[in-house]
Amino acid sequence: MSVDPSHFLPAANGGKPPLLKLQNITAKPELNGRFGQAVSFSAGRYVVAIIDASTAAAAAATGNDSNAQPTFLKLKPENLTEAGNMDQLKFGASMMVQTAKAYIVSPTAQNLGQQIIDKLPPAIQSKMTPNRALFGIAIAAHVMLYILYLIIGKLIGGTKVFVLLSLLALVLAVSSPDWMEGYKANKPLNLIVRNSIINFRRRWKENLQLMTGYNNISDNMALASLVFVLLFSGKVLLTRSPSASRLPPNYMPNTNIQTAPPQYDLEHIYKLGYDDAKAGSDFGMSLPDDIIKYNAAQEVPLDQYDGSSSSAHNYDDYEYGPPMPPPPRKSSFGMGSMLSLMTLYRFGKDLVTTPDGQVVMDPQYIMAQLRSIETWRLGLLAMSAYRVVSALSSFVR
Repeated sequence: MSVDPSHFLPAANGGKPPLLKLQNITAKPELNGRFGQAVSFSAGRYVVAIIDASTAAAAAATGNDSNAQPTFLKLKPENLTEAGNMDQLKFGASMMVQTAKAYIVSPTAQNLGQQIIDKLPPAIQSKMTPNRALFGIAIAAHVMLYILYLIIGKLIGGTKVFVLLSLLALVLAVSSPDWMEGYKANKPLNLIVRNSIINFRRRWKENLQLMTGYNNISDNMALASLVFVLLFSGKVLLTRSPSASRLPPNYMPNTNIQTAPPQYDLEHIYKLGYDDAKAGSDFGMSLPDDIIKYNAAQEVPLDQYDGSSSSAHNYDDYEYGPPMPPPPRKSSFGMGSMLSLMTLYRFGKDLVTTPDGQVVMDPQYIMAQLRSIETWRLGLLAMSAYRVVSALSSFVR
């Protein structure tokens, strides 16, 4: 029997065990949906360390690992599955929330809140608690960041600000283990930054393997993907935002704009002509000058008409103003479309891959896998598929 049939142990994953999700446990159904990591395999079962988010977060916030001892369970391989991207995101978000809650009630945060209260006017101090002071500082910080975002967005554009913030968040997320280790060990800031830079390439490869589900990604492939992300972000940040409308260099607007001819009451004009004829006056004697000017049916003397239209109309008097060109067509295949495409790829891979890494194309197995998928994951799959199809259709429109 294999010592690791599902490849869940650290030795099969470069020393870093994957995050596992418990499933299909009938004896204790409350364990379904919990997360853990495999530490060993024996007698057909994995020994799994169950990760409690609140306990682990409290230990991370206070730096006290004495109470963070995990619970160990022996589970069959079919009761375990490698956590997908969204499951990892949910677990990470839960850890962040629990860590923030544990940090707020820690002595360090309470002392910081009390220091803030001591600097406030005496009339306000009696109404404040350390938690309220910390909450007020957090709200003020968010408002300042939002104002700063609006100001920078006005200067360089909202899209560039979003890409810049996303790039910074990506760098911090990849290097977060080095920052946490340095913070727990009370290392100086310059040493933490130096270690983060040195280990960034390795951390990037680990995150890429975790995100794609493939452990055979080489160093060159990981480096190429990093260079691609940096080049794509740099292109967005350094490209000038297109103006609302661009005129061609030789475009000359037509300034010879003719005003609309005046409008007269037809009965009034007829009466003026009738009075002229009755009085024996010349034709048009009583008519306004602009009536004659804008009359398109004005007679041309026969001695000046040679049958050609150019003799009656001098088109040289008109200045040609070409219409503005249509805006260039742009593709909507961007970073969001690539992330959606990667989500579809990972979903398809998980759909036809067994826990032991074998690819199964049996329709019954695929349908069983589809039935076991949560509804929200199917909704995310539909959104990703729509995003990719819309982006690809922009190439053929």
